Amino acid sequence: MDPLAVLKTLWHHKFFVLPVVLLTLLAAGYVYQFGPRSYEASTSYAVVNPIVPTSEDIEKKPELGLLNKDNPYLRSADPALVIDVLITRLNALATADKLQAEGLGNEYAVSRGVGGNGFVIDIRGVGDSEEQAIATATALGKTLESDLLEMQSVNGADRTYLFTSMTVSTPDRATELYSNRLRAAIIVFLVGTILVFGAVSLARVVEAGRTRRAARRTTSPTGGDTATGQPPTSGPRSAPFKPGPSSAGWKAAKGSEGAPAPVPGSRLAPGTRGGLRRSAGSPEERPEPFAPSTDEEPSRVGADKGAL
Repeated sequence: MDPLAVLKTLWHHKFFVLPVVLLTLLAAGYVYQFGPRSYEASTSYAVVNPIVPTSEDIEKKPELGLLNKDNPYLRSADPALVIDVLITRLNALATADKLQAEGLGNEYAVSRGVGGNGFVIDIRGVGDSEEQAIATATALGKTLESDLLEMQSVNGADRTYLFTSMTVSTPDRATELYSNRLRAAIIVFLVGTILVFGAVSLARVVEAGRTRRAARRTTSPTGGDTATGQPPTSGPRSAPFKPGPSSAGWKAAKGSEGAPAPVPGSRLAPGTRGGLRRSAGSPEERPEPFAPSTDEEPSRVGADKGAL
């Protein structure tokens, strides 16, 4: 698609497009400026390995040998297994439901620390206000400590043989997430773009309707021009009929040699009838009308009267 052609089309239908563009810009500005805001607070925890008593320690303190050391995560070949299990528990839906029930934000993220390895866990809590974001991160830190203790004490192991957590950074302040407002503005722009193309389609429909109505006004149903009353210009046009001097009607109206036209119901003189018969021939021949002589006319009139 040619961008220049698109711009020309938009400008051609500017009366439909410009209102949609202005409304889109106003809506995007309003969403970005006055839309709901989100804040994020973060905290970090480090998981520390337990100090397991040695045989020398047990010899010095025999009571250490009586402690329950059945910690399943100490027997694992992967020392980071406890971190993976702890992150999975914190990202569970049950944790989000618990935070929501306490009136905190249910949007958060729990992941490994810098580099994605080691025994450091990063927690980021999101809320509608700075206070809610800090409270969410703090509640997640407490959940981390309780889950760490619970999942290691499944076999009743003594605290001496348990992993412990240590706070690396506390959620003392929250920062605004401008990406959320920007995301909402982008969504408004996408909706506005769709509406612009819809406005162009509507403009084309309206324009096509106007063209059809204009064509119906300028063209009659029979194909003629209603404005001038003339037949269409396409095709041959016949010239209007004008009586010529050789036509029978003109002969009958004029009479012979300037004589008055016969009255309806009366009989024409024989000479006049003869002249009409001759003029009814080929239009190319222009015979002169037969005019009787003056000597024969009285006798013919008398004969006609006798016949009547």
